[in-house]
Amino acid sequence: MQSPDDQLQRARQLLAGAFSGVLSTHSLEHAGYPFGSVVPYVLDQDGLPLLLLSNLSQHTRNLQANPHCGLLVSERATGDVQRQARLSAVGEVLQLPDSDDSERFFAYFPQSKMYFEELDFRFYRFEPVRFHWNGGFATARWFSVDRLVQANPLDRTTQVRILTHMNEDHVAALRHYLSEHEPMDSGATPIMVGIDADGIDLRVENRLHRVPLAESIASASEAREVLVAMAS
Repeated sequence: MQSPDDQLQRARQLLAGAFSGVLSTHSLEHAGYPFGSVVPYVLDQDGLPLLLLSNLSQHTRNLQANPHCGLLVSERATGDVQRQARLSAVGEVLQLPDSDDSERFFAYFPQSKMYFEELDFRFYRFEPVRFHWNGGFATARWFSVDRLVQANPLDRTTQVRILTHMNEDHVAALRHYLSEHEPMDSGATPIMVGIDADGIDLRVENRLHRVPLAESIASASEAREVLVAMAS
């Protein structure tokens, strides 16, 4: 059985690497009932889910009336759904007047830039109150926000520098990272779209992949050491 610290790390990786979840809001049309929607997200600089929502959608109208909601993310796997890891959080979704992480979001979901520029989509952030983790039999437990959420230790400029370097000079290494975790088309070209303390995020065409780092990092020099070691 995994220790609480191991479960915490799994929960962090799931939150960072699910890239979409079920957002449950308070229905305006049917008072007292929840309304569930699938929404894409990425973690922002503070480690919180950043959402791009249409002002015309039902869930956005629900949130504007009552921002309290739930977010459920689950492991992508086949087989018994009861054995798949999942993380459920309660909190609020609040609109952002602007987001310094907008380009990060567009890198993960390129089609979303058109939504933002032409279709009246706006950025929101999920601000959790508490998380409930279930990683399988006898693993269910609550995690506080300060234990589970991690701000990105690399500033945005450093992240962009690392991503640009890896995408321009080390495509073979990116293929190697991904192939260590799941099968991939040998002709596909992964694009590194994110890096944080515990992992890197790769996009292959329209599919996103989370690759955990062999060791947690806190600086650009540590990122270089870990990425070099993982490429060998």
